[in-house]
Amino acid sequence: DSAMAGFGGGMPGGMPGGMGGLEGLLGGLMGGGGGLDGIWDNPMIGNIAFHPSQVEPTHLGATTGPIRDGTFDVSGGDKVSYRFYVPSDTAALKAVVYFFHGNAEVCTAMDDVADMLHCQGAALLSIDYRGYSWGTGTPSLPKLCGDAEFCFMQSHALLNAAGCGSARKVVHGRSIGATCAVHLASKFGGKIHGLIIDSGLMSIKGLPMVQMMGPMLFAQQPGMFQMLQEPFDTLGKLASVSCPTLIMHGDKDEIVPYAQATQCHERCAAPDKKLQSWPGAGHNNVSVMYGDGWKQEIQTLLEQAVAFSCDFPAGALVEAHSLSTAALNGAQGRVLGPQGAERIRVQLPDGEKALKPANLKIIVEQGVEDFPVGAEVEAHSLSVAELNGVRGKVMGIAGTDRVRVEFPAPHGEKALKPANLKMITTL
Repeated sequence: DSAMAGFGGGMPGGMPGGMGGLEGLLGGLMGGGGGLDGIWDNPMIGNIAFHPSQVEPTHLGATTGPIRDGTFDVSGGDKVSYRFYVPSDTAALKAVVYFFHGNAEVCTAMDDVADMLHCQGAALLSIDYRGYSWGTGTPSLPKLCGDAEFCFMQSHALLNAAGCGSARKVVHGRSIGATCAVHLASKFGGKIHGLIIDSGLMSIKGLPMVQMMGPMLFAQQPGMFQMLQEPFDTLGKLASVSCPTLIMHGDKDEIVPYAQATQCHERCAAPDKKLQSWPGAGHNNVSVMYGDGWKQEIQTLLEQAVAFSCDFPAGALVEAHSLSTAALNGAQGRVLGPQGAERIRVQLPDGEKALKPANLKIIVEQGVEDFPVGAEVEAHSLSVAELNGVRGKVMGIAGTDRVRVEFPAPHGEKALKPANLKMITTL
């Protein structure tokens, strides 16, 4: 495989060489709309970052059997393809691994990994990016993490239908796919039980090709390259990760430097984390050089994920109590992530505090997944007063944080937050 090859040494095919070509590229980037912030969404950058292949599904729409192909809906009406590998004995299933591949791979090329995971009591949900396999649209760096959220939210119905909805969920990201895996582990800490970062990309600006081209592109304005923000902030998101985390990286990786793995390990807040280096291995030959060791590390992580629980995941609403600082008792805030193994970082109204779990109480909130399609709900606490008290039927999820509800005329369909809905009847 040549994952991340577009970011690795040498100019991608079709890109003009020399300073004249670089100046032309910069002109195209800066003229593409959005100024400096729009660079990451420019088609030229997309052509370097992604190398999609089209593959026809062989089990599209299947609801039984070991292989099930389908698509998840993402923003703008596009679809992302997936392949779901289901072991024959779902009753013994312990975990589902969500796999996000490298930029030159596809979701269907996972048969061997699926067999290995099945032997370890896990199913595999291999997820593409826009424009890969039978998906639609064009892959985009700025949309990558949001698309992963859409896919994760929609996957719950898929897992439930397969009889593995209660299995532990592990996210596994290889190369550029690590951006999606880290994002989900930080955003859905109460639902993700394990994280695997496999030759993972942490910083696009830290890639050798970008470090070489960046200063050349911005030669007339050298400060602009330093001002350019990362499109993902993957390293920043690691502060919210609490689940067991396995970081694996070849120490001779020529595409994503090994230093990014050490940064990842340093920044990851999970109390249970491991950095596994593969001596002499590059970006695309770890499985060839260390196949058995790679499998063993994943098996160990899966065992840790099955045993893991997190009472205070990032994003949870909590209330402080029984503190010697009386003014903080009763204050509510959001969990930011763990601090070591004994304290929880919480954003309270008067600032961030690191508190012991014994001094925190979870405030239960309903999420979009708590409102199944077909359920009857009642709207409340809305600024549009005439909708309060009106009952309707749940039609599905809108985005990642709203519920689509069909109300009687003249109201029609609305997308409301879970906090503004009360369950009346379920299916």
